[in-house]
Amino acid sequence: MKKDANEYLFNEAVKYLGKYPATRKKIKEHLQKKIKNKKTYARAIFPEGVNKEEMIDDIVGRLDELKIINEDYFIESLFNYYQQSLFSIRKIKNKLFQKGFDQKSIDEFIDQKFNENPKLEIEILKKYIIKKKLGNLEESDLKKKLYQQSFNENSIFKVIKE
Repeated sequence: MKKDANEYLFNEAVKYLGKYPATRKKIKEHLQKKIKNKKTYARAIFPEGVNKEEMIDDIVGRLDELKIINEDYFIESLFNYYQQSLFSIRKIKNKLFQKGFDQKSIDEFIDQKFNENPKLEIEILKKYIIKKKLGNLEESDLKKKLYQQSFNENSIFKVIKE
């Protein structure tokens, strides 16, 4: 028996979030793919003249109201994971953007992290050098390696001075 399209897509979004943590953007992309899939039309009834984009926005809004999507926790956990992986701040920002967070929320989150710990990137940089055993490289080779990993120029110079 076919379900109402709204209910069907909402359930699909919840199912997806059960498997993968996701941003609003990722959920919208997932639902857009579902709408383009022929199987969806076999399982759901779409009212005539309905704007599918608005339907998706309503579903994402409902997920937000029900606190099923929580981008704050998601960005925090991803940031911690990337920090443990010893990624530069620039690389972390890129990764978060690729995951579907908007630039404004990424910048606000990173600014908040720097307010809590102004030496954040320097600490990551020192750990990176130790982990990769780069301490005995010549200064020019060390700089080159660190630039390749997208570390900030000021941070690199501060660490090399020490």
